[in-house]
Amino acid sequence: MPGFARRLDNVLPSATIAVKEEADRLKREGVDVIDFGPGEPDFNTPENIKEAARAAVARNLSHYLPTLGLLELREAIAADYRRKHGTDYAPSEVLVSCGGKNALFAAAMALFDHGDEVIIPAPFWVSFPEQVRLAGGVPVILETTEEAGFIPRAQDAEKLITPATRGIILCSPSNPTGAVIPDDELSRWADLALERDLYVIFDECYERFLYDGRSHASMARHAARLRDRLVLASTFSKSYAMTGYRIGFAIADRRVVSAMATVQSHDATHASSIVQAAALEALKGPQDDLTGMVSEYARRRAIMVNGLRSIPGITCLMPGGAFYAFPGVAGLYERLGVSDSFGVAKALLEKARIAVVPGEAFGINGYVRFSYALATERIETGIARLREALG
Repeated sequence: MPGFARRLDNVLPSATIAVKEEADRLKREGVDVIDFGPGEPDFNTPENIKEAARAAVARNLSHYLPTLGLLELREAIAADYRRKHGTDYAPSEVLVSCGGKNALFAAAMALFDHGDEVIIPAPFWVSFPEQVRLAGGVPVILETTEEAGFIPRAQDAEKLITPATRGIILCSPSNPTGAVIPDDELSRWADLALERDLYVIFDECYERFLYDGRSHASMARHAARLRDRLVLASTFSKSYAMTGYRIGFAIADRRVVSAMATVQSHDATHASSIVQAAALEALKGPQDDLTGMVSEYARRRAIMVNGLRSIPGITCLMPGGAFYAFPGVAGLYERLGVSDSFGVAKALLEKARIAVVPGEAFGINGYVRFSYALATERIETGIARLREALG
């Protein structure tokens, strides 16, 4: 058998998907596993969105669309950003994609070349460094700390910049920590990008999931001065419980979007026409379901974090956004007979039948990710199992 492409030598499979697959395997064997692993809402897609998809099928919206996507959807996305952030992006500067992941991958492929260095704060979403590697680039990891709220600071990134540095990837609210980058810090990142002539990719797919009265600080607010070097990426998957629909988008300068569209034209061609009709309804239709989801997540967040904090050996910040808790578990090593967070995750699956994602997947040891996107009673049962397993 011939060998595989060398570009795969340093690329790892998605750890979050791997955890889900192992949990699903145990479930098929009849084991009751409480799965805190996947970043997926447990709500169903709102009925008005499902009806829009059915209506699109009925009216035969089943032919090719432009690679950029359905014009009405791109107009709605551009108008939404104009309303929220005062931007002036045109529909021709919006690329509809097969999920936010597809948009981010198209950006990496369009902007980064062999040997280009890209600064990525850790803990990071598992696909950021792998997408950079697939594009031929080199991820340069900027470590953040629990003491600093896991918020990446531009001043800390300056010492990592070399002549090969090409870009920065930021995510707020963060997956996996739930950290929310404040606007004044985003302004410093924008200054750094301008001073050092860097691209900025800003992933804001959890922008609707904010708590304690926070408002979303988007890099879109700095679009006027970053216009030719900024990519904004988001998705309908999380906000509207549409993960399986695979629908997201990117917004950028016309030349950048054109480059990304070139990549997509040879990959997916365009996102599903039926799904794009559903996304249009999600954006323009009633938002009551979304409001209810966020309120429920806030309640679950408190149950999850307070439950974790009650267990000796675990520390846990209260996340400001998204739907993840990222507790420190180094205090459990001796008790579980392990030496890293991968060992903790393995032990918890074996002893407590709960699935979590180890911190190594996100570029940091000593932590695991719990998703609280599951029913309250399951969260409470999972915490009880954790306490029992730890004695």
